[in-house]
Amino acid sequence: AFDAALAEFKAAQAAMADLPASHLNLAVVLDGMNQRDQAVSAYETALRLDPRFSPARANLARLHNSMGRNAEAARVLKEGIKHSPDEGELHYSLGLLLAEDSRVHEAVTSLGEAARLLPERARVLYNYGLALDQVGRRPEAEAALLKAQALDRADPQIVYALVAFYARQQQPRRALAFADLLVQLVPADPRARQLAEGLRRQVGP
Repeated sequence: AFDAALAEFKAAQAAMADLPASHLNLAVVLDGMNQRDQAVSAYETALRLDPRFSPARANLARLHNSMGRNAEAARVLKEGIKHSPDEGELHYSLGLLLAEDSRVHEAVTSLGEAARLLPERARVLYNYGLALDQVGRRPEAEAALLKAQALDRADPQIVYALVAFYARQQQPRRALAFADLLVQLVPADPRARQLAEGLRRQVGP
C-alpha cells in the first residue's frame, strides 16, 4: 500500500514538473526515506527552475551539511545570496555553517548581515553575539546579546551566554544578575543554582 501511495505521489509531482514546489515536495519525501542522493537531485531541479526558490535552497544546504558536505552547502547558500541578497535566512544559515567550520571571522560577516536583515530574531542576534565575542569584538558582542535577551526573555541559552560573557569580563555583579534570572528560568537545573551561588560568593555581602 505504501509503495502504491508513493508511486501515486511521484506521478502527481511529475504531472506538475514545471513547478519548483513539486520537486521540493518530492525531495522532502525522498530525504525522509533516506534516499539522499535522489533528494539532492530533486532540490537541484527545483533550483534550476527557480534559483530564487529559497525553501529548496535552504533544505538542500541542510542536506549537504548533514552528509558532511559543508563546502557544497556553503556553495549552495552563496549562490542563493547572489540571487537574493536581502534573504536574511540565507545569510544566517551561511553564518552558522561557517562558524561550525571554525571560520569565525567570515561567520561574523554573514551573521552580521543576517542580524541587519532579521533584527527581531533573537536567535540570530544570539549567534551573532557569540561570534563577535570569539573574535574579540566585546562591546558589539555585549550589545547583540543584550538585544537578543530583550527580544526573548525566556530563552535560558541567551541568559547563560550573558552570565558567561560578564564572568569572563570580570564583572561578577552583572554576571550574578543574569545568573539569578537563569535560576528563575530553569529552577530544576542544579547547575544554574550552583553558578549563581558561586558568583554570589565572588560578589560578597
